[in-house]
Amino acid sequence: MTISGETVISKSDLQNNNHFLDLASYEDIIEGKLNPYFLIDVIGEIFDMRTIQTVKVKNEDRKRVVFRLRDTNGNDMECCLWGRFAELIESHLQENEGKLIICLIRFAKISYYKGNMQITNAFDASLVTLNPEMQEAVDFKERLLQALLPLAIVENKPAYKAVKQQAEDWDDVQVCSISEILVAVEAQKCKIVCSIESINTDWGWFFFGHDANGCNRRVTRIGRNDPRRIAQNEKPLWRCENCRANVTNMSPKYKLHVYVADDSDTCKLMLLDSVGKTVIGNEAVELWNGSYDETNPEDLPEPIQNLVGKSFCFGISISSDNVTNGADTYLVAEVRGGEEIHKIESQTAPVSLIESGSSTFSAGEVSKFDPNSQNSAEDVTTPFSKRKDNDDLPDVTSASKKLCTDTIKPEKTKTE
Repeated sequence: MTISGETVISKSDLQNNNHFLDLASYEDIIEGKLNPYFLIDVIGEIFDMRTIQTVKVKNEDRKRVVFRLRDTNGNDMECCLWGRFAELIESHLQENEGKLIICLIRFAKISYYKGNMQITNAFDASLVTLNPEMQEAVDFKERLLQALLPLAIVENKPAYKAVKQQAEDWDDVQVCSISEILVAVEAQKCKIVCSIESINTDWGWFFFGHDANGCNRRVTRIGRNDPRRIAQNEKPLWRCENCRANVTNMSPKYKLHVYVADDSDTCKLMLLDSVGKTVIGNEAVELWNGSYDETNPEDLPEPIQNLVGKSFCFGISISSDNVTNGADTYLVAEVRGGEEIHKIESQTAPVSLIESGSSTFSAGEVSKFDPNSQNSAEDVTTPFSKRKDNDDLPDVTSASKKLCTDTIKPEKTKTE
């Protein structure tokens, strides 16, 4: 149904109190008989609840709660609720200690986490009600009590304290294949070992950023359409919205888009200034031709062209935009090579695209990414783009995605 500017909407005289509830069968959900692209209604008793956590999602704190739901036949499944729904459960527990909790989730999403099926909220679409009073919920509670199932145990004083997610140590972050990050359902960090197939010339390879006080934010040229020519030794004037000032001290910063591949699939990555310098080996200003005018994105400096065919271990940030909004470009937060690639290859299945001589790094070379840096993917945009306005994003939904599986490292044996 499409609502256009000519659509007329008026109030209807029809009154209908039907909830149009269509409860899905636990057996059908668990056995994978339902299409994960369709949202479902599910009801169950909450038990085996874990600690309510506060985690970072797109630089914002969000609460998350994980528990299990069970029906009157003894079937149960994992459920994960985010944001206001986790806060709703937290508040309800504080006011109803030790009581039976029936949870109704309307328009729930069937997803996968580390290979396991999970029910979760579909963000703004879902509705969660605790101990609902509609007839279907009352009947469910009566059948549950008659089934003589053990009641969910809720401690009198549950220790539901907020736990903030600690900064990831990239040595401990799991290694994933590209095919796994493409189906992730949760914002997270992981490492991939891949080869650069080509440079994405739909975008320019740099932007102009403000140099003062570590700002590095994108600046906009003032009077770029002014027909008067600027003298050769005169710098144009730029506007930094972050500093709310007109500035002249700016320089090119890397914002490079590349296509990478491993044995499983391909994807697009974005390398910002600090990572770009490590991968390419030059400052962006060293490769800049000195022109302030728009240039052809296909005119790439030779050091950037030479990246094609080389292999790296990239630390990837999978954002909520990738998970929920179908964004198909992943931000590179760290890059490693040399010894790191050989270490990963020795602990995981071999990736045929990786060749020992292809890395541009010496052993142990590491590029660190500062999460607090102002130079982020959201703060900067490339000034030169050939992308058409009608480009279609692939139809990607998070309904059937799953998170990366953990890499199993060989155990060390103690020598007597």
